[in-house]
Amino acid sequence: MLHTCYWSDQPMRVNQVTVYEKQLLQLIESVPELIETARVAAVLGISNYYLAGGAITQVIWNHIDGQPLLSRVKDFDLVYFDQTQAVEQSEYEQQLVERVSHNIPVDVKNQATIHQVYAKKLGFKITPYTRVEQGIDSWLSAFAIGFRLDEFNRVRLYAPYGLEDAFYMRIKPNKLAMSKRSYQSMTESYRARWPNVQVMEWD
Repeated sequence: MLHTCYWSDQPMRVNQVTVYEKQLLQLIESVPELIETARVAAVLGISNYYLAGGAITQVIWNHIDGQPLLSRVKDFDLVYFDQTQAVEQSEYEQQLVERVSHNIPVDVKNQATIHQVYAKKLGFKITPYTRVEQGIDSWLSAFAIGFRLDEFNRVRLYAPYGLEDAFYMRIKPNKLAMSKRSYQSMTESYRARWPNVQVMEWD
């Protein structure tokens, strides 16, 4: 059994961990593919990594729906921050594929250069980030959840908006790094796969 703890940019709440946090920690620990990927990322020395986003939220939603925890999970999102770009993110992807025993793709994104992706692919300008957490901060609140293993092999969560939206299957817009059009496109996809999801209007 892994040791677990909760962490965010907010001050630590001494001896207070919410029911949702406990549930999520237990869920993460019960998915060996997630834990193995995190361990390999740590061994590879990927800087300030988090396994985050869609896979984590879908594990929660599958649990709520009584489905296998990795049902409908297409890939794992791994974000990190490295301004030196000493190792290309594609190289990290290849190293992960070679070392993990499962066959779930791992999509690796360096948040130090993600502003270039937004500008080129989405035509959306954002200020370059200075730390990996800023990338997660820009995501929809229900998906702005990540974890990594610390040096003591403990699961550390990062959830800047809490976990309530994820556990309530509620999607709200986050206007930090997306347009109304992209939000509507994303939510249509979620509705198609998750009929019970609640989608809040953009305005």
